[in-house]
Amino acid sequence: MHTVVAQSLPVRLRMRLGLPVLGALVGTALALMTEWFAQVTPLYDGVLGRGGYAGEPTGLLVGAGLGLLLGLVAAITLLGECLRATVGPRAITLTWADARVSVPRRLVTGVVADGDLVLLGPGGVELARVRCRLDRDRLRAALAQHGYPAPLAADPHAASFSPWVSTDPVLDSPAHRLLWARSRALGAGSLGDAELLRRQLAARGVMVRDVRLPRRRGLHQQWRPVTALLPATATARAA
Repeated sequence: MHTVVAQSLPVRLRMRLGLPVLGALVGTALALMTEWFAQVTPLYDGVLGRGGYAGEPTGLLVGAGLGLLLGLVAAITLLGECLRATVGPRAITLTWADARVSVPRRLVTGVVADGDLVLLGPGGVELARVRCRLDRDRLRAALAQHGYPAPLAADPHAASFSPWVSTDPVLDSPAHRLLWARSRALGAGSLGDAELLRRQLAARGVMVRDVRLPRRRGLHQQWRPVTALLPATATARAA
């Protein structure tokens, strides 16, 4: 028996209802602007016929309908890309966008559910980390049902993270190359590639998280070491 945990009800409602309504409003506004533009230019006899005034019902209905349709498509697409956790007696499987990770229950020593959902393993290794907007109550119940640790409200290793800079002497060249590649993947929206690179970094003892900084655009990587897994050269530099 598996339990699937998705977004909370308010989040799903905002997407399912909010985006189509927003699309309809934007479509109506664009139709009004188009009709007004047609009034003051030689394009007065447009594809929707001759309109005597801005706000003609035919144009507004067409604009609202197209906006509503685009909003529905956007809502379906975004909901399909949102995080979903399948909690079972043997493993937790996380799927989002084009990424998927499955972690055996025997490896999970801790679960963090704050801004990110983090599955912790022995020695503080992060077996998975992804932005979390799951239904927290349902996630807590699913974890308890299948024998996992109760989720923590805060990351116990949060204070160990520091911003990544390409000149950091603690990290070796392969780690820097992976972080550069992951930064480019994040910028391109390639979440599957970013997750694969996160796993490669974790295997080297480099745990990575993504944060948004005030007055700076995009996601910025921060990292912390797991000394037991770091390459010998990096361990020596850290010491």
